Amino acid sequence: MDQLLCQLNQAQLEAVTSTEGFIRVIAGAGSGKTRALSHRFAFLVNEIGILPGNILCVTFTNKAANEMRHRIHNLIADNDTGYINTFHGFCVSILQEDSHAIQYPKNFLVLDNQDIDSMLKIIYEERGLTLRHKTFSKARDMIEMYKLERYPNYYLDLITMSLDTLRQKYLGATDVNDIIFYGYLYQEKKCFGLDYNDLLKFSLYIFEKNKEIRLKWQKRLEYIMIDEFQDINQIQYDVIRMLALPERNLFAVGDDDQAIYGFRGADSELMLRFKKDFPDASQILLGVNYRSTSNIVTNSLKVIMHNTRRYEKELKAERKGGPCLHIQEVKDVNEEAEYIAGEIEKSIRSGTKAEDIAVLFRTHTDARPVVEALLARK
Repeated sequence: MDQLLCQLNQAQLEAVTSTEGFIRVIAGAGSGKTRALSHRFAFLVNEIGILPGNILCVTFTNKAANEMRHRIHNLIADNDTGYINTFHGFCVSILQEDSHAIQYPKNFLVLDNQDIDSMLKIIYEERGLTLRHKTFSKARDMIEMYKLERYPNYYLDLITMSLDTLRQKYLGATDVNDIIFYGYLYQEKKCFGLDYNDLLKFSLYIFEKNKEIRLKWQKRLEYIMIDEFQDINQIQYDVIRMLALPERNLFAVGDDDQAIYGFRGADSELMLRFKKDFPDASQILLGVNYRSTSNIVTNSLKVIMHNTRRYEKELKAERKGGPCLHIQEVKDVNEEAEYIAGEIEKSIRSGTKAEDIAVLFRTHTDARPVVEALLARK
């Protein structure tokens, strides 16, 4: 362990070895937060003697969870890596163990978009709807919006209503959105299917209503670590806060400057108010960027500093210098496309390989003018 710890900078070392209490780690871009999280997990196991099964580490994508699991396995040399999951993956674990509390079977179905589209097809055929009323993609978005905002207590219908009652509610609906929404709830109940929103809602409901189950999970999870804390939403926060309060060991890592999922319900304010919710919380700043050159880091900070709601922080680059940034103002998309194509042509003529050049877009639709300009220049 000493050999692993000596590879960390001072702030990372503090994050790894600070094991008790509420801790907020402000981890600037490229500052080694994944290394800090994985090494902290190893420190808890190898030095403090905590069993991996008593640690919860939540990341935001399956890819990140798999990478974290692989890193930790290499650090602790144990096939048991505890609960290293996405929020949804962790909630699946809860429900597979305790779905009996809501009269759902352990082999409930976790729904993906293909499953949801199959349900929508049944509803559309049964109620005479067509894709002119609403495409399946828009219907899925509408269902999610209804669950998050319009009918946030919808899960009570799924849990407490009989299948016949839910079907009558569906058949009695006249508005297209209501027909789709209640038809979807009926189809979910019919096959014991749960989508991502349900997994969180059902888990929180069980914890709120069943003290015995809540205490079991609270005692089991002695240490909780959350990655990308700036991207969690209110219900995820409620689940974690409920689990963390007895042991009071919550390690939250994130960066409000990297909050990009507000359109999905994420609330970076939850990270900013961490000290208010947990007044005795300590704070650690990972402020050295190992990924980018100083020109990139400095100019990025000049942009983000204009945000009105952010935690002010310094971020310094380990790699000094680097190519200067160039910003070109253009009057329209066509001039922009011609400029980009021209610059690429110059670069290739001066010896740059085409495969070493990338053009990044905000949306897919922005690509077309540039593609056409590139094709025109072969």
